[in-house]
Amino acid sequence: MDFISLTESFSPLQELPPSPLLLHVHEILNSEDTDTKIAMNIADKPDFFSLLLVTTNTKENYWNAHLFYMDQVERNNKQYRYHTFSITESLHLHNCLSELFKG
Repeated sequence: MDFISLTESFSPLQELPPSPLLLHVHEILNSEDTDTKIAMNIADKPDFFSLLLVTTNTKENYWNAHLFYMDQVERNNKQYRYHTFSITESLHLHNCLSELFKG
């Protein structure tokens, strides 16, 4: 996964049309600290659109994933789904479950 700076992360977003989804992504990026690194994957297909935004900040010790998704119906209605995951907490949960189920 290639990470870019917070400033650089706005560049690929310029190719997307204005939308509530894009505004939401900008709100997330604008709330991040300048030390945050970003990885992004955009898939714009005929039957769906998805944007995965991964934010990480080693100084504050966190990794988060933000997933935006639209199928054809949602796209036509200018709606989208949004899920956020703490990768840091997911890794901790994985380690705890691994310890619990060691056998």
